[in-house]
Amino acid sequence: MDDRLERVVLLIEHYLEQIFGSIRVYREDREFLIPWGSTVINAEVLLEGEETIVHIYSPVALRVKPDKDLMKFLLMENGSLNMCSFSIELEKGFVDIILGVRLKFDFLNKDLLAYLTISVGNLANEYCKEIIAVFGGISFKEYVEREKLEKKPFGEEKVLHDIFEMNGLKLSLELFRGPEEDTYIIVGRILDTGQVFLRAERKRDIQEVFEFLEKLKGYLLKKDITSLKKSLRHYEVEEHYLYSILAGKEKDRIKRLKEIEKEIQLLTGMLMKGEISQEEYRKRISDIERRMGL
Repeated sequence: MDDRLERVVLLIEHYLEQIFGSIRVYREDREFLIPWGSTVINAEVLLEGEETIVHIYSPVALRVKPDKDLMKFLLMENGSLNMCSFSIELEKGFVDIILGVRLKFDFLNKDLLAYLTISVGNLANEYCKEIIAVFGGISFKEYVEREKLEKKPFGEEKVLHDIFEMNGLKLSLELFRGPEEDTYIIVGRILDTGQVFLRAERKRDIQEVFEFLEKLKGYLLKKDITSLKKSLRHYEVEEHYLYSILAGKEKDRIKRLKEIEKEIQLLTGMLMKGEISQEEYRKRISDIERRMGL
């Protein structure tokens, strides 16, 4: 980190400690985190070209199922919010909803930093209740609590992690040692979304389990549905996802979601930087809505 950036980070840290008083401000490199109700306030110092940017944001709702009504709601709210805006991040087939604002450090002082951080945190808490009530999902606080309870969702120890590509989609087969002796759990995932399409528990010698794993991989790569169905008839299989993978449909769905996410984030960033007007923003968002069938 260069000297100027380090000075900016130290100054932001000093401001935040004064603003939040007895509330602990956590620092990780150039990012600060302040627990705030059901969310957390993040303040991150970034270097973009010659500009020093401060990004202030809070997670609103996580693991929300993406649908047309949700996207329409967020786009409409972005049109009316003046100080900050929503963005989304695709995570394991769901979306994480973030509320934030970016501005140049040159325009920032302690009073403005206080206003922005507290306003973003308070708005995130308010929207959290509304979005979860209507569209589902969980708060950041609930997510952290669940993560503590789900550290070992499949087994005690990961023995093998095989990553391969099929139809342009990255897949993985993982092997975990189960809680009982000579028990192993095979888990198949779509890496882009984290979606589990297969879970097979085997009580066998480790060599037999390796051979079974290799057979499954071979059947997947050959798109041998008959052999897959026969081998997996006694195990948990998400057939919809498995057949979508084999037919190449899952790759197209993920690609489309990522393109929409990237386009919305780009437009929101342009609006916040003053590169496009509110009118142009609404017009281009309307185009996205039409393409999505909203």
